[in-house]
Amino acid sequence: MEKTLEELVLQHYEKLNDTDKQIWQKIYQNAPNVMSSSIDEVAGLCNVSRTTLSRFVRKIGLDGFSELKVRLRMEKKTILCDDATTIYEDACDTIIQYVQEQRGKNYTSICELLFNAHRIVVYGSGDIQNSVAKHMKRLFSSAQEMVYDIGGSTFDGALLDVIDDDDVVILISLSGNNDQMISVAKQLKLRGVKLISLTEFKNNALSALCEESLYISSTNFNLMKRHPHYKVTMFYYVLIELLFINYSLYKTKQLNQK
Repeated sequence: MEKTLEELVLQHYEKLNDTDKQIWQKIYQNAPNVMSSSIDEVAGLCNVSRTTLSRFVRKIGLDGFSELKVRLRMEKKTILCDDATTIYEDACDTIIQYVQEQRGKNYTSICELLFNAHRIVVYGSGDIQNSVAKHMKRLFSSAQEMVYDIGGSTFDGALLDVIDDDDVVILISLSGNNDQMISVAKQLKLRGVKLISLTEFKNNALSALCEESLYISSTNFNLMKRHPHYKVTMFYYVLIELLFINYSLYKTKQLNQK
């Protein structure tokens, strides 16, 4: 089970100085405001520099400030199933915030990997992930890029043998800790294949094995007793659409320079 932010702070407590501890106190006491604030605003709240705040986030094992905000949303926002308005508004806010966060992401290194790949292969570990892989295949075909979707196949030795070190494989996994997916990533890594992961926004074993990582938001919503942990699946599709747009622009620029 993934550790809470408080557990991460306690785990890394010996590495934290007085300033770090004050930062955590401010974040903990002002969690609702932090969730909707920029890194500069939170740094101002804590009376520290942006660099000092980023250093604290990394000290407790997070990749960056965006991951801190996502975790705060997951831990601090309890949505009651009888409050339909709150659920709907929160879902809308989560979607808007995710898109805003993606607006500032630099896709250049990922686009470069895809552009220089001999083949692009995509593999999903579940029904939704397979659907996203098929959607990616359809999108990229309009940019004259063939994406090989091997969803539903078993990643055995025969399939591994046809993938070369000049190919790029995109691995789509919800948790990023699926044993079978991690095994596939390790085998591909040993063969020198470039990997891109698409997982929930958190530290996970799959992302650690890949050259590039893409993340979706993973906020839970309590809609009803039968569905207490509903997650918005459109983030997968939004991310693939944004990747496609960035790649199309990147490819056009590269071709125009030749």
